[in-house]
Amino acid sequence: MTTLVCLPGLLCEPEVFDPMRAVLPQQEGAPVDMRVLPLPGGDDFDALARSLAADIPDGAVLLGMSMGSYLALRVALTHPGKLAGLVLIGTNAAADTPDAAAMRGKVARWAAREGMEALAASLADSLVAPARRSEKALRERIVRMALAQGVARFTEHQKALAGRPDQRAALGGLTCPLLVLCGTEDGVTPLEAGRAVAEAVPEGRCIALPGTGHLAVLEAPQIVAGHLAEFLTRIATNTKEDAR
Repeated sequence: MTTLVCLPGLLCEPEVFDPMRAVLPQQEGAPVDMRVLPLPGGDDFDALARSLAADIPDGAVLLGMSMGSYLALRVALTHPGKLAGLVLIGTNAAADTPDAAAMRGKVARWAAREGMEALAASLADSLVAPARRSEKALRERIVRMALAQGVARFTEHQKALAGRPDQRAALGGLTCPLLVLCGTEDGVTPLEAGRAVAEAVPEGRCIALPGTGHLAVLEAPQIVAGHLAEFLTRIATNTKEDAR
């Protein structure tokens, strides 16, 4: 059985993966044990990655979305041989520019002043594709998760993201298979950023998700699950063949 460990994004609760879990095909011969690890608190990026790595079993496939994808990549690069595969959704291996890092601090201070509901409403507009922004259920889920995370956790994680290392130079040393999924309308981590990650990895592949924004697991769970199932089946098949 393949163990799939999922890491959510900034201001996302484990429930962000529920729509994908509900439609993830259980391929014959490649059953999946799907687990979600909530992101721990803290403002040190590498400390967060180390904490998560301790809870990820050897031989697992690790999936990360948004902030979770940055951390998943860090785990893969700092623990060579640990993972059977890596899936990154809405990702970027580059560090923040000084301006981007400063903006994270400004947004955190704005959220502390204006409240999480105001921030969540703004996020609902910026994280999903324009055509999906008026969908009530989608917006309500984004707001609910943000409120559950709270200002203090958001501030910690913004500081961690602002100080994260540039991981691009190390990508060539990633030996496990990599699948990158990118929304064509993702304004947070553009398709070009995800494609650059995949192209720098020996066994990397990038798939564009048409009409999808940054929250692909909520916007297009069926499509994401289909690509994920194909990736997991390929890994399980290769593992069996290597064991012969």
